[in-house]
Amino acid sequence: MCLMSIPLDRLYHYIENVAQEIYNDRIIIYRFYPHGSKNINHLNNLHDSDTWCDKTIYPSLWCNDQEPLDHKFYSKNIKIRSNSEFVELLKSLNHYVYPKNLNYYTNIFKKGLLLHSEKRSENLEKYRNDNELIPVYYWSHAVIARDWFRYAEHVSQTKQTSKIFLIYNRAWSNTREYRLRFVELLIHLNLQEHCKTSINPIEPELGIHYDSHQFKNSIWRPVTVLENHFPISSAHSHYSADFDIEDYESTDIEVVLETLFDDGRLHLTEKSLRPIAMGQPFILAGTQGSLEYLRSYGFKTFGAVWDESYDLVEDPAERLIQIAELMKYVSTWLPHQRECNMAEARAIAEYNRQHFFSQEFFNQVIGELKENLTVAFAQLELCDNYTAWLGRWNKLLTYSEINQFLNTNQDIKAPTKSQVDFAIQFAQNKLTHL
Repeated sequence: MCLMSIPLDRLYHYIENVAQEIYNDRIIIYRFYPHGSKNINHLNNLHDSDTWCDKTIYPSLWCNDQEPLDHKFYSKNIKIRSNSEFVELLKSLNHYVYPKNLNYYTNIFKKGLLLHSEKRSENLEKYRNDNELIPVYYWSHAVIARDWFRYAEHVSQTKQTSKIFLIYNRAWSNTREYRLRFVELLIHLNLQEHCKTSINPIEPELGIHYDSHQFKNSIWRPVTVLENHFPISSAHSHYSADFDIEDYESTDIEVVLETLFDDGRLHLTEKSLRPIAMGQPFILAGTQGSLEYLRSYGFKTFGAVWDESYDLVEDPAERLIQIAELMKYVSTWLPHQRECNMAEARAIAEYNRQHFFSQEFFNQVIGELKENLTVAFAQLELCDNYTAWLGRWNKLLTYSEINQFLNTNQDIKAPTKSQVDFAIQFAQNKLTHL
């Protein structure tokens, strides 16, 4: 598993400030830490100082914004707080309410907020159908990439092209299996000499060779011995958060291999923004409509220079073939044709670079986040749980064991008598003002 060492909590502190400014009160943020983890036990609140009362009376924002959503996985992987004395007490009284998808549990609000970064998603529909989390979209990787690639704004390149295509091809597990078939297509089209790339025969996250891998999509299984044709990579998948100036100086076009490809969703990561930050023309291997997604944020793509109709192809196997065949076509350009076409492509790339680092682009991304949070908070206020929550606690307080625990507990992470009294009064006040 790739775990980021970059201090992304700065992002969540920023989101917390934006959300609290909109809501005009506290918000409890839950995020995966270490960043990049998919382990449900790593989805915890941003502040260790958050008390049981805080998590009970304030809205919760559950952040699954760095990785694609996976409703099915998190419906089965639930964190049970079995080491909590209060949880064990509730279980013994048959009053424990198990956490739901992404650890969400009901407080005085009937719903929480789900921060995510994908569109056109069946997973989103599943969360909506659960009627427990209100989806809030924003392009998280745009904000992250602005930070990760900030020094690229000040890089001065001297082009000494030795290869046409730059391709970062590292991990290939899970949604990235298509990358193995892509390498095979490069071999079949004799594109090796035009590509600066490598291959990981041993998946860095799984520690197995692709021959032993159980493919989710069998069409991506290669029959060629890939490592006989390209150098073996030792880089980790999280290197997409970095850039190598020499790689860009020595190539003309980056072929971006996104996280999602044979999928219905739109979910672009920092990988798509890395060549933009570096002022490099690119071909994008992503899900159908990914180029249009970029254009919706003010970027230009390269349809005036080469055929970008691959982006409209619904079938992923055919889309991958068209991308490889486009590369073959570009490799056949005569010197004068290459010079003219690349001059036009680099002018587009320079426009994109300036737009990426512009205040206009940042304002668009953050403005979308603010707008979607505002709508979500309005929906949240219509989904109160005050009466049901008060009824549950009125029932719990009839048990002598509960009262004994509340009066003796010193751990602020579990309820104390004073915290419960405050939360009850808070919920009653909310109910009064409906």
